[in-house]
Amino acid sequence: MTTSDPLLLSSNDFSAAVDPMIGGSLLYWRQKDDDLLRSASPEAIEHKAADKTAMFPLVPYSNRIRGGYFIYWGIKRRVPKNHPVVADPLHGEGWQTEWNVMEHAKDNAKLFFKHNGKNGFPFAYEAQQDFTLRDNSLIVSLTLTNKGGIPMPCGLGWHPFFPKDDDTKVFFKTKNVWAHESAPPRERPIKTPAEWQFDKGLKISELELDTCFGGFDGKVEMIWPQRNRKINMTAYNDFGHVVVWSPAGESFFCVEPVTNATDAFNLASRGITGTGIKTLDPDESLTETMTLTVSGLNTL
Repeated sequence: MTTSDPLLLSSNDFSAAVDPMIGGSLLYWRQKDDDLLRSASPEAIEHKAADKTAMFPLVPYSNRIRGGYFIYWGIKRRVPKNHPVVADPLHGEGWQTEWNVMEHAKDNAKLFFKHNGKNGFPFAYEAQQDFTLRDNSLIVSLTLTNKGGIPMPCGLGWHPFFPKDDDTKVFFKTKNVWAHESAPPRERPIKTPAEWQFDKGLKISELELDTCFGGFDGKVEMIWPQRNRKINMTAYNDFGHVVVWSPAGESFFCVEPVTNATDAFNLASRGITGTGIKTLDPDESLTETMTLTVSGLNTL
């Protein structure tokens, strides 16, 4: 089933909207009239720009494939550029594809799309995305299925946008840094430097990051003291990496749970371990889940 209208979800005081036509993205997540994520801009709706919405899926890989190719089974696999500014292919097809609707209920929506492997990522696959509102929690899951005849390398993730206040603090644990986009690419990760140790909390407004961290345990806490709000992220199963994007001069930041490191396909092909790349045999599936839960600071 296809639809040109956003899918509206509700659960008590909470609501959300999912747009299958804009890369299967989330347009907003709200408590009454209060936006919990950055809501989609008018430009997002007009131009079907998933990167201007509240959140979009990363499938079948996260972040960059440097140089637009990687070696797999001894074959050079080319992946075309798909972003007007970034020179390398970025985030896969999901965010730039119209998804189909499988189911839609009051508090749930299920979407899917098929990729034939002839353009873009050079492997055929199917992807399914599920959204569920359960009171103060938003639960999303991604399922990726290899529909080709040989094993397929892959990764999954999400790209949520959070409002950035002067006093917003972010907490999570990591062990190393795989990539920092204002620095030259590295072959191997380095130990997370002291200035990027988020375990005791850092003010995100004081940092300019486009950085992939490793050794991530899938748990993030974000607090907004001025708003008396916190959001806990729990990314289940295979999310051993997290990308933090906090551009200077912007009113948002992103904390992206991802299974694979930046440029993981190329790093893995050169024998680097720990990249997080998954391999699916023909007709094998991979499912990953993330939960965002909002509450007041008095619950700390």
